[in-house]
Amino acid sequence: MGSPRVRTLVSFGLLGCATAALVPPGCASATLRYPADDRPRVPAATAERLRACVDELGGELGGGYYTFDATVKVDEEGGVVDVKGKGVPHPGLATCMRIALRGMTVSEELLGLRRLRVSETSAPANGQAPAERGLVGHPALVAVAVALADLIIEAAPIVVVIAASVEIGKHEDLMEAARRRRPKPNLNRCLDAAAAGGMMWKNLCNDFPNRRDREGCWSKAEMSEEEKRNWCFNKFGR
Repeated sequence: MGSPRVRTLVSFGLLGCATAALVPPGCASATLRYPADDRPRVPAATAERLRACVDELGGELGGGYYTFDATVKVDEEGGVVDVKGKGVPHPGLATCMRIALRGMTVSEELLGLRRLRVSETSAPANGQAPAERGLVGHPALVAVAVALADLIIEAAPIVVVIAASVEIGKHEDLMEAARRRRPKPNLNRCLDAAAAGGMMWKNLCNDFPNRRDREGCWSKAEMSEEEKRNWCFNKFGR
């Protein structure tokens, strides 16, 4: 039996295929849809930012169905510490969507889930809140992960599914884990940092092993995103 996500893609894909011949690629206004799912949703403001990313850049994909798997790591106060995503073969679109998710506001309902005591065995769905049914974790863990409902963005002739989860943990633990997993400075990471600014740019600068590169990076810290992006291209090439 196919998974709900696959069935969702098929059903919405029919609509995309029906309209693809009528709307030039990249000219359709992207629309948001949710499948029948009682898990917590991506906040409306973040969903709109994701829609805008697809609306602006999705036409460059040429058509088809894509799933953007994203993990949003959040501390106990709701601050987004790190975002990881994969599944969209377009660096600009992937960067745009990661930045949109970095700006996500996490609800108090989700933050409260970290304090729940989750049974080692699967608890029955009867009597659980919708957010609890997406919860993955164990009382001994320092973090829990909450799977959000899929967000489906259509911009004929493409469909992008945002399959996001929120991992909630201690700020120090998440920062250390993110530091260990950070890739060495490269073009994609540099462009991400240029768009996000703030701590992401500082982390990038600190991770350059060469002092001259670190100094060059820090010299751009207060400059605009465009100036940072130009520095990235000069440093790593296009």
